[in-house]
Amino acid sequence: MIQRTNIGIFGMVNAGKSTLMNLLTQQITSIVDPTFGTTTDIKVSLMEIHTLGPLKLFDTAGINEKSSLGIKKRDKTIDCLKKCDLVLLVIDPNISFDENFEIINLSQKYDKSLILIFNNFEGKKNPKISHKITYPQISLDLANSNAKDKVINFIIKVYKPIKKQQTLFPHLKKDDIVFLNIPMDEETPEKRLLRPQSFVQEHLLRRFISTYAYRMDLKKARNTDKKISNDEFLRFQKQLKLLKNQNFLKLLITDSQAIDIVHKWTLDKKGKPLIDITTFSIIMANEKNELSTFIKGIEAFKILKENDKILIAEACNHNRIKEDIGTYQIPLKLNNYFGEGKIQIDHAFGRDFATYNLNDYKLIIHCGGCMLDKQSMQARIKDLEESNTPITNYGIILAYLNSKEAFSRVIIPFM
Repeated sequence: MIQRTNIGIFGMVNAGKSTLMNLLTQQITSIVDPTFGTTTDIKVSLMEIHTLGPLKLFDTAGINEKSSLGIKKRDKTIDCLKKCDLVLLVIDPNISFDENFEIINLSQKYDKSLILIFNNFEGKKNPKISHKITYPQISLDLANSNAKDKVINFIIKVYKPIKKQQTLFPHLKKDDIVFLNIPMDEETPEKRLLRPQSFVQEHLLRRFISTYAYRMDLKKARNTDKKISNDEFLRFQKQLKLLKNQNFLKLLITDSQAIDIVHKWTLDKKGKPLIDITTFSIIMANEKNELSTFIKGIEAFKILKENDKILIAEACNHNRIKEDIGTYQIPLKLNNYFGEGKIQIDHAFGRDFATYNLNDYKLIIHCGGCMLDKQSMQARIKDLEESNTPITNYGIILAYLNSKEAFSRVIIPFM
């Protein structure tokens, strides 16, 4: 997964935001027209800037439309700002500068880097600003093609992104082996692994850490016919022992939905762990620096009471069939834990999250977030912090619902 710097273009209606978008991308990415409120939705473009690396550019609607449609545009624009690392505030020198303070204040609130770009189209000059402005600022005509290099060079000069390189399982070393348990079901896509699975495998292989990909048959593992389940158990144990013989096997990573089987099948006869285990979902939470927040969510889960509401949130949309983890498996386990219908369960799908009344919920149970970039996940966490709503994720809740011991085991590799 490519980590990109998110750069958003913001400002008042007709300030020149789309002109800047087209200037940077060197193509007609956004429609430019003097009609009030031409940009009706967020435009996204991918590009690279030397020294900054891969970028995602967002062209947003003007924040000052007063119509009912304008208010909806404004809400999406603010939601976009939360996901940006750098805010480019385009300013029309012909209007009062004070109208731009909402974007400035929001940038401060959400701790965003900010650059002011005065668009001196038609030779207009900067107005006198009554407030002291300490943010970097540049003044130029965005309609002039020569402005492209000036804008980019200014961004490179004043914006210093914080890039933290995070090593997955730093205790692992060259030639160690990691067991990847990948039980495929009806929803598994053809010809590719899921993003968390491919992310983990690629990350480890780059460090010369060998991975052993194994497909567990969950239907056989959970079969009530002991002969069928025992055959699957013996198949699993055969591979596990083969890898452990030379003492190179250091970790087992499983799909979250198989934690009930993997936990009990990796204990010895005295109930002691044979190997460290965790899940792909928990790895993704740790990769986005939100694992501690999700672990705290279990404390909220412990005190849920009858008629409390839970929101199960998935960041992607896919064709959900049969025993889908979010719409079937987790609700089933929750009803078994609390009693049928004792807890109210709602679902949220896709990128639309902030529109939900988060205050209605006592807990959010989130998917692994593999289809969200780190900035988007952090924006969701920020919304939940503001509404004082706790959150956990699929991997953690499934481990906890299995047993306290399983829950403890899956987070130990990150402690």
